[in-house]
Amino acid sequence: MRTPARGYSARRKWLGLNPAAITAIVIVMAFAGLWATRVIDPIAYFSGPHEPSHKGMVAIPVSAVPIPAYTKITRDHLWDAKKGTFAVTYLPPGLATPEVIRNINAIFGRVMDHDKPPNYAFTEADFLPPGTKPGLVAGIPAGKRAMRVPVDKIPGLVGLLPGDRFDLVSTLPIDGSGGGAIAGGGLYGKQLELQARLTNWQKQATVRVIVQSGDVVQPMTTRQVPVANNSLTNGLIVRTKPVQEVVIAVAPGEVAHLTEALAVGAEISCVPRSGRPDDPRDSITPESSPWSPYGGTVQRPSSSGEATGSATGAPGSFGAGFTQIETIAGNKREIVAAPVKK
Repeated sequence: MRTPARGYSARRKWLGLNPAAITAIVIVMAFAGLWATRVIDPIAYFSGPHEPSHKGMVAIPVSAVPIPAYTKITRDHLWDAKKGTFAVTYLPPGLATPEVIRNINAIFGRVMDHDKPPNYAFTEADFLPPGTKPGLVAGIPAGKRAMRVPVDKIPGLVGLLPGDRFDLVSTLPIDGSGGGAIAGGGLYGKQLELQARLTNWQKQATVRVIVQSGDVVQPMTTRQVPVANNSLTNGLIVRTKPVQEVVIAVAPGEVAHLTEALAVGAEISCVPRSGRPDDPRDSITPESSPWSPYGGTVQRPSSSGEATGSATGAPGSFGAGFTQIETIAGNKREIVAAPVKK
């Protein structure tokens, strides 16, 4: 009787196994191979994630949530609710610059100078000077006054950011309903009338720079303003309408000029200034005064109380070139123009 070979017997035993058992053996062998080659680590997997070692690193406090500008820093702005601790980031000693604040107590109670996104470190440039009150008043530069201006009154303010500087120019056309007639006859009456026609006197406008180097405190925001309507059938109904506004800061002497321009319905143009550091802050935007056929330009007081314009005549006169004199001859009265000696 012939005895089967040893290899043949082993193959028969292997083929005789259950397919599920063969699959399990293959999976175990593959898992053992990955473990032996350190591709996977089942002990670390089942024990959960471990915090990496921060030995030799520097802990830097960071913002845990977005912090709006002019906000006073509290614990909630630095507390990471998911981890149950203060939000920090770890940096090598070589990357932690001296400007970065490392002591968290030096951050509490300070007022932000600008918006702060989360997970960013703090420096002294992020804060306003110590003692600044939080809120909108924190953004008003020292010595200036803030005004809330509707955007539809000054459209040029749209797009400006906090800290941007600008000038405001008011333009008010001269009323030409008089038809361009010159009140004044006599020897120089025709000359004044000719000058008025050549200069298109009635097609002028009063252009005044009412704000020099203003600042944007708060960019354009939309505020809901209540509006009350009273009717016989429904009674008093209060609705709201959106109003877009910009908060700006101007000099104290410019508050009245800007309020006056808004009250009379003048067209106000916003002239943004350069944001480069070498831009001179004391530069002045010149203005234009209307020309008068009686000589020079019309005087008006400036924001400092001094008269502006090239005319140097007496108060109430049109200028130093000509003046008006009333002549009386019997029952006839006439306004004539006469030159004024300088």
